[in-house]
Amino acid sequence: MTPGAKVSRICREVQAQLPGLVDQTLPWWRRRLVELHARRCADCRAELERQRAVAAGLDQLGAATAAAAEAEAPPEGLLDTLLQQAERPGVRGRAAVPARGAVSGARPALSVALLVVGAAVGTAAGYATWRTARLLLARTAQGREGR
Repeated sequence: MTPGAKVSRICREVQAQLPGLVDQTLPWWRRRLVELHARRCADCRAELERQRAVAAGLDQLGAATAAAAEAEAPPEGLLDTLLQQAERPGVRGRAAVPARGAVSGARPALSVALLVVGAAVGTAAGYATWRTARLLLARTAQGREGR
């Protein structure tokens, strides 16, 4: 398909169905319609071939990835060794546990203070908004009565 060329509505609909044709998930009657159109339309036929090539490449990549994953399996007993090291006291054993304070609860007083300040600011902002809305409504009501 040439760049900038106008694609017909039928070609757009057929090209939307091409992934289902490639992965064989289309119902038989729709697959038959798409195949018939692709035989007559060079642009759709070319797009179908591109999508089939991409699918084949992805299948090859998946097979290569699976083979590489099997070849590089972790040594037997690695998990058990790591769990035993984590249970041991000392620097090595504590390396898997986050340092005190790295997670919440390092300074409970500071946490409580921040929560209280946040609640106070939120309450003040809500009150100010409510108060302003109330004043504006009162002014609007006065303006209507004065007409």
